[in-house]
Amino acid sequence: MTAFHAAFDAALSGDFDALWPHIEPGDRTLGALAVYRNTAIKGRIDALEANYPTVLQMVGEDWFRAAARVFVEEQPGEGPVLTDYGAGFPDWLARFEPARDMAYLAPCARLDRAWTEAHLAEDAEPLSARQAADLGLGLAGLVGRLHPSARLFWFDWTAPSLWLGHRYPETDAALEWRAAPEGLLICRPVAAVEAARLTRAQWVFLDACRQRRPFGVAAAAAQGAQPGVDLPALFGGLIALGVFDSLSITKVRS
Repeated sequence: MTAFHAAFDAALSGDFDALWPHIEPGDRTLGALAVYRNTAIKGRIDALEANYPTVLQMVGEDWFRAAARVFVEEQPGEGPVLTDYGAGFPDWLARFEPARDMAYLAPCARLDRAWTEAHLAEDAEPLSARQAADLGLGLAGLVGRLHPSARLFWFDWTAPSLWLGHRYPETDAALEWRAAPEGLLICRPVAAVEAARLTRAQWVFLDACRQRRPFGVAAAAAQGAQPGVDLPALFGGLIALGVFDSLSITKVRS
């Protein structure tokens, strides 16, 4: 980026001083900059709408766009790719005074953000049931990295159900905000981003894998979290979700 482009970008955020060495100040210049600035702000607000559709559904267009404008003014962003804009929006919502009485907004915004991250994540071939079966008993000693798109969550409130009910209305998720622990997986194993609620045992298993523990250690952790859990069924169900990267399985270092 040249010095002019950097100064122009700063001007769009309201800082004009660095721009004056490059162009002549005046009412006409300020008017033109205002047009560019409003266009840039609108583009970022539109991007936030696209990237946080669940939050948009929950609060309505007027509330969302008013809040989004405040966010854009505070955090205009530096990257040109608007599909990735707004990474700080969930944390910002958690501090936003008008959202104080809507405690579910920030958690659901985190899940919207995870959906975007999963959508933009690199491609990888998910581990298949046949590949796992071919590894046999040796699977317990292997470390399997999660799929690059996999995002794991555990909440003390029903954020996953509330988010699923809006984002995937065909699910049976209840649109209810209450104190009840729930886990969620967001992943794009092939073309579409998918989401699934997780039991505590499933979440503990995947969290161990996220920490690069061997499958056997992950299984023991899941058993500890839910004694008597059917581990083959649990592992088979997770494979069916496409959550493991087939190319990343490596032997544990001795």
